[in-house]
Amino acid sequence: MTRVRVADASTFDDGSRAVVTLNGHEVAVVNHDGEYYAILNRCAHDGGPLDEGEVHGRLVATVTEPGERDVERFCDDPSVTCPLHGWEYDLETGVHVGDEGIRLPTFEVVKENGELYVTDGEM
Repeated sequence: MTRVRVADASTFDDGSRAVVTLNGHEVAVVNHDGEYYAILNRCAHDGGPLDEGEVHGRLVATVTEPGERDVERFCDDPSVTCPLHGWEYDLETGVHVGDEGIRLPTFEVVKENGELYVTDGEM
């Protein structure tokens, strides 16, 4: 197993972001609401840098009958939106919001002895 140091956990506050290289791939690491997430830092659409994207609750929709209004809302599950063209990915699973057939690798973030590390897994 390979692991890469991200930062001192005490300085990686809510909203903090970092990019590390793990096995030759850039990985975006995000602290959102006190939880740590790591996802491949390359959008599947056009290679946009996800570390520069907006992090927010994932967009969900209730699809209704034709002719009726669909209901959209943001839930508590975090996602990141690519800054280039708006493709959105669930930060926990890497699944594209709107097309479950598109998925980016995600990685485990480990806190050990006051340090944050990203470990490889899916690549």
